[in-house]
Amino acid sequence: MSVPSVTIAKDRLRNLLITDRIQCTPDMIEFLTSDLYQTISKYIEISPEQFDVKITRTDIHIKYTGEKH
Repeated sequence: MSVPSVTIAKDRLRNLLITDRIQCTPDMIEFLTSDLYQTISKYIEISPEQFDVKITRTDIHIKYTGEKH
């Protein structure tokens, strides 16, 4: 399943706006996301596809999907 280019462009713009607002480079956000994933994966079984981080000026939201029952 391919992702439409409009969706990709919106995601890139959103990421640029977030990095500008929180005065953080895209590399720093990527490092932070990776570090959060590595830390959480020490305690629960999770794959990168199940892990999503949203960073805003005031919050960091971590979303975990695909829980096993």
